[in-house]
Amino acid sequence: DQPVRSCCSRCPLKVLLRQTTGLLLASCVSAAWVWAAHSAKQTLTRLHAPFFIIWFCGIWNLLFFPLYYLGHLLGSERREKCSRFLGDGDLTLRLVLKGAAPFSLLWSVSGYLHLLSLCRISISDSSAVLCCSHAFAFLLSWIGLKDRFMGVRIVAAILSITGIVMLAYADGFHSNSITGVALGVGSASTLAFYKVLFRKRVCEAGPGGVCVLLSCVGVCNLLLHSWLCVLLYLTHTEYWSPTQQSVPWSSLCTTAALLLLFNVLVNLGGVVSYPALISLGILLTIPANWYMSVTLVVSNVRGAAFGIISAGFLLLLLPEDWDERTLFYESLENFYSIHGGGRHAGRCVAK
Repeated sequence: DQPVRSCCSRCPLKVLLRQTTGLLLASCVSAAWVWAAHSAKQTLTRLHAPFFIIWFCGIWNLLFFPLYYLGHLLGSERREKCSRFLGDGDLTLRLVLKGAAPFSLLWSVSGYLHLLSLCRISISDSSAVLCCSHAFAFLLSWIGLKDRFMGVRIVAAILSITGIVMLAYADGFHSNSITGVALGVGSASTLAFYKVLFRKRVCEAGPGGVCVLLSCVGVCNLLLHSWLCVLLYLTHTEYWSPTQQSVPWSSLCTTAALLLLFNVLVNLGGVVSYPALISLGILLTIPANWYMSVTLVVSNVRGAAFGIISAGFLLLLLPEDWDERTLFYESLENFYSIHGGGRHAGRCVAK
């Protein structure tokens, strides 16, 4: 049975279908993030309460596991235990909070810093800096998880850092760009910690475990971070009230729904396609946001920064054995060229 499945996975038609699905999902990922970012910025102009916004969006993660469970009931009869990564024994509230609290903290801090950066820099710049989280995650994985050393990914990390520096000074030394980019780097770094912790604890749990984790993140947001929202409101740091008409509930719910859709596509898209193709959707947010931002002036420095960050991102998508594959295809090409030349020479001698 296993050889048959392996053969089917290498079937050209099935590979083409997965590639096509991946490109479609990448487009959906890009569209969802661009729309969510613009909706979030619009919400911030009417409601300057970034922590309340990210807290509200985080609660929507509660829908992850119910949606997955509904799809599982409709499409499969096999039962599975999805909370094994949280620990052995019964699933209790204490176990949920203990296992998901670090993820919830990193998720909220990353989103909060990202919203603060949106208040100071353009959506395109903020998205470009957030793309560098892949480079930071590689460095952390190399140090903490003892991943294989890859020179090409070190080059990608250097390119990402270079692009960040160029973005910081794209509008001069006396502008909000430096502060905004610094907040964006903080968001990307926190997201990188989230990815590394996710790989260490949940990577082998499968799509069901991922959905359980993200739903637990929503539970932690609701139970652990609500008091901080109230504290910020009581200290007049953030101004919001459910009874006020100034709260843009329509754009706030739109942002939360689009962010939920983005997370569903990114975390579950690998089931039907290749994760590298879906990751391209994150890179496509840079040109898509630039196209949507009619007020953004793309100078030579900013354009070069976008190009450098994009090049570093693409290098990070290379598989670990890319050098071995390249040498294999080169040797195969040389073999066929020599073999073809020999046959051609044989025909000439026969004549």
